[in-house]
Amino acid sequence: MKRTIPFHVGLYCLVGLTAWAGCAPPARAQGSFSVTSDGLRIWFETYGTGVPIILIPGGPGGSCGRFRQTHMLLRSLGKIVLMDNRGRGLSDNPGNKPGSFTLDKDVLDVEAVRHALGAEKVIVFGHSYGSMVAMAYAARHPERTIALITSGGVHGAKAFQERNIDAIKQHIKTHAPLRWQRILALRKTGVRASEDELAELFGIDNEFFYFYDQSNEQRTFSQFDYRSQPRSKQWNPEVYRQMVGDDPDWTLTGSLAGVELLPELNNFTGPALIMGGRYDRVCPPINQLEISAALSNARLVIFDHSGHNPHYEEPLRFLDVVTDFLQLVLAEHAKETASQP
Repeated sequence: MKRTIPFHVGLYCLVGLTAWAGCAPPARAQGSFSVTSDGLRIWFETYGTGVPIILIPGGPGGSCGRFRQTHMLLRSLGKIVLMDNRGRGLSDNPGNKPGSFTLDKDVLDVEAVRHALGAEKVIVFGHSYGSMVAMAYAARHPERTIALITSGGVHGAKAFQERNIDAIKQHIKTHAPLRWQRILALRKTGVRASEDELAELFGIDNEFFYFYDQSNEQRTFSQFDYRSQPRSKQWNPEVYRQMVGDDPDWTLTGSLAGVELLPELNNFTGPALIMGGRYDRVCPPINQLEISAALSNARLVIFDHSGHNPHYEEPLRFLDVVTDFLQLVLAEHAKETASQP
C-alpha cells in the first residue's frame, strides 16, 4: 500500500531539501530586463544552467516571487527562469488605460524573455492563470516550445465563469445563505465585487476553495517568507481588474472575455504535463482533463490530497512528477539536438 506523507512532513522536507540545495532562502539572482516589441522592460531572473524552463505566475496579477520558495530544486535539471509579466513585480507598468493587460500581451512578454535568453527553444510552465499564458505561448510558438507544463490550469472564459466565479457564488448561496443575503443587499445599492466590502464577503472561504485541507493555508505561509518584496510588487490588482473585469466575483467582463484556448491547442504537438488538485475548487480537475484531451501528447496527473496548489500540499510528489517528466523531455531533446547537422 502506498503511504501518504502528511502535508506538514512533506512541507518540512521540502524546506529542508531546499536549504540543503543552497536555496533557502533562495537569494534573488542577478536578473535582467528583456524588451518587448511594444517597448516595455520585462524582468526575469535565472537559476542554474541548461535548457530554459520559464515559470509563469498566476493571478492574473501575481509576480514570480513565490516560485523562489517552491520550485528551486528543479534548477538541477535546467535553467529556471522566473519572470514578471508587464505591470507585475519589477517589470514596467504600462499604466491603467484600457487594453494595457491582455493574454496576447503576456504571451508577448514570454517571447521577449526567450529572445533575451538567446534560447532557440524553451519549456513553458504556468500555474493557475499562468497556465493560460503557457498554453497560448505553446500553441502560437510551437517551433519555440520544447514542452508545456501546467498546474491548476484554466483554458478559457467559459470555464473561468462557470467553474470559478459561478461556483463560488453557488457555494456561498448554498452554505452561507445569510452572507449571500448581505451580498445581494449590497449589490442592490450598486456595490460591485471589486469594492472592499463585497470583496471581503467573497474572500471568507478562500481556504476552502484553494486548499484540500483548509488548515494547510496557515501552515504553508508560515513556512515561507514572502516579505522580500513589498506587497505592491507581489500583486497588482489593476491587472486582475482589467483582465477579469471590475465586477470580478460576479461576472467575467475584462480582456479575458471570449478567450478560449482549447481550439488552439492542436497547434502544439510536443510533450505536455497537465497537473491539478483533486479538490481544486477554482480550477477543478475537469479543466485539466479537457486541456489534456485537446493536446496530442499530454500526460494528466491529479494530486488526490491537494487543492489549487499541489506544490504546497503534496510538494514531494509534485517534485517527483515534474522531475520525471522533465528528465524524459530533456533526454529526448538532447538526442534530437545531437542528431541535427
